[in-house]
Amino acid sequence: MHTHSAPNPVPAPRAVYWATQLLAWTLLIVLLGLYLFQSNLLSRDQVKVLVLFFFTGIGISHLFRWVIIRNRWLERDIGFVLPRLSLVALLLSVLAFLVLAVVHDVAFPSYAPMLQGGPLDLLLNTINWSVLLFVWSLGYFAYIYFVRSRREEIRNLRLGTANRENQLNTLRAQMNPHFMFNALNGIRALVDEDPDRAKRAITQLSAILRNAMSTVKRNLVPLGEEIDIVKAYLELERMRYEERLRIHFDLDPELEREPGPPMLLQTLVENAVRHGIAPLVQGGDLYVSAHRSLNGILLTVRNTGHYAPNGTRTDSHGIGLRNTRKRLEIIYGGTAKLTISNHDGYVVSEVELPNNAPVTSPR
Repeated sequence: MHTHSAPNPVPAPRAVYWATQLLAWTLLIVLLGLYLFQSNLLSRDQVKVLVLFFFTGIGISHLFRWVIIRNRWLERDIGFVLPRLSLVALLLSVLAFLVLAVVHDVAFPSYAPMLQGGPLDLLLNTINWSVLLFVWSLGYFAYIYFVRSRREEIRNLRLGTANRENQLNTLRAQMNPHFMFNALNGIRALVDEDPDRAKRAITQLSAILRNAMSTVKRNLVPLGEEIDIVKAYLELERMRYEERLRIHFDLDPELEREPGPPMLLQTLVENAVRHGIAPLVQGGDLYVSAHRSLNGILLTVRNTGHYAPNGTRTDSHGIGLRNTRKRLEIIYGGTAKLTISNHDGYVVSEVELPNNAPVTSPR
């Protein structure tokens, strides 16, 4: 029985809250202690007061948090919440001072009692606590809003990724039957004319399908794998068209490991053969090249024929090319380009893949 290690757990919100609480109040106490030390006012009594201040601050601020959550102020707009935060901060500051003073006087009776201070001491301590608790509440609100925005951003990213994967799967489901239909029609034409060629064609088709099956769950594949599928496909078509199909490759071997969408080059080649060369009685030439460009990788398929995007026959850029454009948009976010043009008696199809990492990474 195989066991799988669990992924690193995400810290629970409550654990993050308490860790932040302890860190923030510890930092404040350290800063106050350093100030008193620099002013030569740090005595044993002051250290004990700082410790009491630390625990009182944690308790009162946690009570403040309870009030915020109990009244659901996190769901209200800032104009509604601010005056209420100010009032609660004032009330809790009085409570904080009284708690601190009572504990101090009871625990340390030999020190000067805090409760015997005049109204001015009470006022100053109340103001200090009010400011401190109000700032704490603003920090708490900012933290909650940040966490919520991050969660919403992650949710949107996951939703977008799921949508892109669904679109890619739909496009592949459309494209693969399209290719199978064309390939099987070609083999059917050979069955009566040349059974041996038909058998070899079936072997070539099985190789194509085996390669395609290995890429069905990947958004990107090495260019070398894509070229292998293209060569197997062209061998299949050469059995049918014989000398009418003249194939030429010009491939940079350094690009074999570069990633690209599966069935991309094969779709361009298939359209070049089916809609460019096949209708010509004398056949034609097919050139396939892959080279680096200034912005990335340039894949070019050039075939004898004429490109008529508004022609009346079966859509010359067909379902395969429509899907290719959509897939490039989904995977590369608009940074990849597909162009088809006529030049000196040839149809030139070019795809430029960018150097930057694609939006959808390979699986």
